[in-house]
Amino acid sequence: MRFLHASVDEAREREALAARVDAMLEQLTPANASEKVAEIHPRLDAEVLADGSIVVTPRGERQLRPLAAFVVERGARHGRLRFTTHRPPQPFAEMVATVQTEHGFDLSSAQARAGFSRGHLLELVVYGSGFGGHTDACALAAAERAAEVLLGERVLDDWIGKIDADPLPKGGPLRVVQRDAAPRFALSELPQTIAGAVEGLVQSLPDLASLSGSRDGWVLFEAEPEAAADYRAQDDVALASGALPELLKCFLEGAPFSSKRFVRGGAQVAYLKLDARGTPFEQRIAQRAKLEDALTAALAARRLGAVIGNGLGLRYAYVDLALAPGNEALALVSHVARTAEVSRRSWLQFCDSDLGSEWLGVWPDSPPPP
Repeated sequence: MRFLHASVDEAREREALAARVDAMLEQLTPANASEKVAEIHPRLDAEVLADGSIVVTPRGERQLRPLAAFVVERGARHGRLRFTTHRPPQPFAEMVATVQTEHGFDLSSAQARAGFSRGHLLELVVYGSGFGGHTDACALAAAERAAEVLLGERVLDDWIGKIDADPLPKGGPLRVVQRDAAPRFALSELPQTIAGAVEGLVQSLPDLASLSGSRDGWVLFEAEPEAAADYRAQDDVALASGALPELLKCFLEGAPFSSKRFVRGGAQVAYLKLDARGTPFEQRIAQRAKLEDALTAALAARRLGAVIGNGLGLRYAYVDLALAPGNEALALVSHVARTAEVSRRSWLQFCDSDLGSEWLGVWPDSPPPP
C-alpha cells in the first residue's frame, strides 16, 4: 500500500488500516508496545525510551518507513502517549548502559574509525574490549547497536553503510595514523565526527541549479541483466549514463539510498520508467532523447529540477531526475511524459530506500509497477 501517493482504492485501505491502528493504540502500553505494534505489521518494532516516548521503527526494512510514520501520526492524534518514527541520538552514557544490558560488552573505553566508501556511505569500525573480530556476531550486534544509539536512526539510515567490530588494541596512544587508514578516535566522539564528515560532503554536492546544463562528462555504465518476465526498479538496465556516477552505481547495485547523499537543498532523486517493449532499439533512443529534452526545458524554466541520467533496459527505458521537494515537480514530470504520449505502463518512481513502495502512475489508468 502507498501512503504518500495513494489511489482511491488505497485510500480506502488506509482508512481501514487507520481503524486497526486506533484499536491497537487503545490497548498499547509501554510494557506491551513491541507486541502491539507488531500486530500492525510483523516487521514493525517499538522501543520505549527513557523519557517515556515510543519509537515505532522498521529497523532495516526501510520501505516500511511510511507505514511507521502512519502509525506515529495516528498515535499523535490519539494523544495518550508520545511517539516518534526514528530513534533519536542518545548520550554516550546511555549507549554504554544499553549495550552493556543488551549485549554484555562494556564500551566505555571503546574506539572507532570512520571513512567514506562507495555511494557516499560512511563505513564504521568499532573497537571494543572483548570483541572477537569480524566473525564475532555478538560483537557486531553490539557495534551496530552502539552506532544506532549514539547517532540515531535517521543518520544511520541516510549515511551509514557497513559497520564492523574489531578488538580494542592494547597500549599505545589513542590516535594512531596508519597508512591508507583513517585514525581511530574515542567512540564518544562518534556523533561529532560523523556530523563533521557529513557537513563537509554536503558542501561539496551539487544543487539543482548546477545540475541543469550540458551532459558533457556523463559516465556510461554497462550491465548484463538476466532475462525475466518483468523487472522491478531498474533491474533490466543494460546501458545507463549519468552526471552523478556514485549516485547511479549506488542505486543500480541496490545499496541503501538517500537523496541527501547526492544533491543539496532537499532535492529528491526519482526516475521515469517507461515500458518500451516492442519498440525498436533506435526508436527507443530517439523517443527517450526527445522526452529528456522536453523534461530538461520544463524543469529548468520553473526551477523544479534537472535530468541527471538515463538508461535502456531489456524492456524499459529510464530517465533519471533530481527534483525539487513537493508535489509541483512530480506533477510537471507526469504532465511532460503524458504530452510525449509514453506508454500506459509508465511510472514515476523514487530512488530513496524509504520510498521503495511509493510510485506515481504517469496516466490515471497506469497499473501498479512490477
